[in-house]
Amino acid sequence: MIDYRSTDRSCEIIRSLCPEWEIRDTRNKFFDSQIIDDEVVFYEGTVAGWRMALNVTEFLVGRIDVLKEYNGPTQHFLGNYVFVHPEKDMYPDPAIPLYDQVSFGYFKDNPNAINVLHTGARASRSIHNFDLIYPVAGRHWPQPPTLSDLAIFYYGYTFRNEEMISRKLQIKRNMSPEEFNKRGVDHPNTVTRDRFLWNIETYHLPRCRDLSHEIEKLTKYFSSPQLIRREL
Repeated sequence: MIDYRSTDRSCEIIRSLCPEWEIRDTRNKFFDSQIIDDEVVFYEGTVAGWRMALNVTEFLVGRIDVLKEYNGPTQHFLGNYVFVHPEKDMYPDPAIPLYDQVSFGYFKDNPNAINVLHTGARASRSIHNFDLIYPVAGRHWPQPPTLSDLAIFYYGYTFRNEEMISRKLQIKRNMSPEEFNKRGVDHPNTVTRDRFLWNIETYHLPRCRDLSHEIEKLTKYFSSPQLIRREL
């Protein structure tokens, strides 16, 4: 886990749930997509086997052992299930897996997501077993999904209580002025509180439906909540 100066209990929680994980303090002064990617590339180069960089609101789900079927340098692209709780001011129950709490969402894989992030578009994530350089800042890829057994569950817009809103908007407070100006006021990490909520109501909720069938298909392999998480 890369600890990007967390002010919540992230490190404490990870140490209790995953005591074998290494927690590294970020070497970066500001939140900037490119220097974050460079840091991820560095840490990926220190480990062998499959690697994937996810943020704290992204979870890898599905039949993870399918990766054992591939030999040699291999890369797969995974799409995103975006979840939004239909009710406002709701709080997650830490004793229950998120996929058992929220089933309202949509599948999104947009190769042009980098140009329309404010609409909720999300591009594929990469899972790979060799060193690589990310072509687009933010570690997204324009390729369509290549595996149906694995996917990303994204919870960045799921809960709209004040603590979660504040946590989401915290990112822009850690940006350099240059990064803030580069992203513009419509980027999900630089919007105002009102625009953040408006985006959810306008772009996210209208797409949502009951994803219970898809959730069951991708989580049936878990005998216990084994969601893999990394925080940036």
